[in-house]
Amino acid sequence: MRITALLACTLTLTACERGGPSGSPADSTAAPPASMAPPVAWTAPSASTEPAAAAAPTASASAAPSAAPSAASAEPPDAGTDAAPVADPSRLTLDGRATQGALLRAKLDGKLRKMAFPGHRAIVSDEGDFLIAFGRNAPKQEKMTITFEDGQVLERVFDVEQRTFETDKIDNLPKDMVELDMPTRVKLTQAEQKLDAVRKKYTKKTCFKEGFIWPSKGKVTSRYGQPRLLNGTDGGIHWGVDIAVPTGTPVRAPACGTVVFAEKNLPLSGDTLIIDHGQGLTSTFIHLQGFSAKVGDEVKQGQTVARVGMTGRTNGPHLDWRMNFFEVRIDPELLVSSEK
Repeated sequence: MRITALLACTLTLTACERGGPSGSPADSTAAPPASMAPPVAWTAPSASTEPAAAAAPTASASAAPSAAPSAASAEPPDAGTDAAPVADPSRLTLDGRATQGALLRAKLDGKLRKMAFPGHRAIVSDEGDFLIAFGRNAPKQEKMTITFEDGQVLERVFDVEQRTFETDKIDNLPKDMVELDMPTRVKLTQAEQKLDAVRKKYTKKTCFKEGFIWPSKGKVTSRYGQPRLLNGTDGGIHWGVDIAVPTGTPVRAPACGTVVFAEKNLPLSGDTLIIDHGQGLTSTFIHLQGFSAKVGDEVKQGQTVARVGMTGRTNGPHLDWRMNFFEVRIDPELLVSSEK
């Protein structure tokens, strides 16, 4: 079935979303600075509701886009904007605060012709809904330029709140969990590629509209964005929220969605499950002890999908909850209430 209502805008991702190994795959590939990003390119979605090639971000911030711009957006992003009529700012509404690690919900009043938002990606529905993600190292200011079908142009400059991240020190880990041997590194690379492929896809779901709840309730022992020292050595960045709860505690879907990944014994992550919440937004749960849902299952908010464990690289039972907007890692704590 041909999709005409969903516009996939493929932009290069900033380099800040990659870090050193921190307890799960996809943390160890470095990318060049955002200043090295190639020009913006836009592509229309494929016929599938989960396009993995035309709509997916490139694997590296320095890789050239693989598809040519569509006819409607072939001109440079800023071409003609000086003479274009200025759109009323009310034609863009935002829900959320621009801060490092944040996810904002956005809505347009009117049909989109094109968007220039370097370092970002936008999947705009025919109702005008889309998501904006700011990475852990997002700069102080980022500019979005929207051109509507009626020719009006809206510019929005985001003043991104900068955060500081306290170092997280974890000691007494087994040596083989910190100094990975070659077979483990090979398996880790394979797992990274598999997870990257899952996170590059998107569906038309909008489960994020219902808000998010905590998947398990307990003490938060480690937070998003913290640099880690493992046995005194650099362990990269921790990309999730660690919730200390006993083994066997239910893990509930923080929002509705589809289970798109569920595999056991991944290197470092252990048993891992991913829920697709729509438009490129996913939740990942690691260190699990088995699953209560399988790939393809549609789940409701609050439904049990797994059990807490201590598989993979961990020094105790806990749930590590991570969220991605495609390859941009965001902070789950910013999407839920303070009550745990």
